[in-house]
Amino acid sequence: MLTMNKISKSFITDDVATHALRDIQLHVNEGDFVSVTGPSGSGKTTFLNIAGLLETSSSGEYLLDGEDIAKLNDSGRSRMRNQKIGFIFQSFNLIPDLNLFDNVDVPLRYRGLNASERKKRIEYHLDQVGLASRMKHLPSQLSGGQQQRVAIARALATSPRFLLADEPTGNLDSQMAQSVMSLLEDINKAGTTILMVTHDPSLAARAKRQIYIKDGHVSELTNQNSNLHLVGEA
Repeated sequence: MLTMNKISKSFITDDVATHALRDIQLHVNEGDFVSVTGPSGSGKTTFLNIAGLLETSSSGEYLLDGEDIAKLNDSGRSRMRNQKIGFIFQSFNLIPDLNLFDNVDVPLRYRGLNASERKKRIEYHLDQVGLASRMKHLPSQLSGGQQQRVAIARALATSPRFLLADEPTGNLDSQMAQSVMSLLEDINKAGTTILMVTHDPSLAARAKRQIYIKDGHVSELTNQNSNLHLVGEA
């Protein structure tokens, strides 16, 4: 589904190159739930941006559903991003003046879906996250955990092949974080592939796979007898 072969990313400022990612090797299968951890400045955000087609790599090959991303122009990447990827952000990114129904409706309007289909999807996914009874409320009338659930419903409404979640529990207390994580696990069990950046090792450990990024390099961790072991570094 998602394959990165020797992906590198460098930023050049005043003739000085900063290497954010170095020769990343990764394959994500359909139905995977992959957590991504690492210290601040390790390259996690750059990695997620490249995976989500928000940035391009400096070198290497990135295949998404077998399509070589390097061969796509800006409009082609935008088309693929809109068709295949859903995003969940730490800050929720809800529009404060729109109620929950209309917030979830925003990406569907860009898809050009008719009103009946949009309504069906919005009601289904708000019910899926337990907020169907509050669809006429504004974001300010919800708790942080509830707002993140709306953001998840919005991401799911476009039927993405996979979700990219950037610190989805970062602004939540521990109880709400566990609730959102349980929801993501349920979504994954239903078939959606998830790639999640998190700073919380206990949440990362609940994913099916864990990768660790440090100094632009990726290592995969495996859980054997409840102990984490490095199994390889690209």
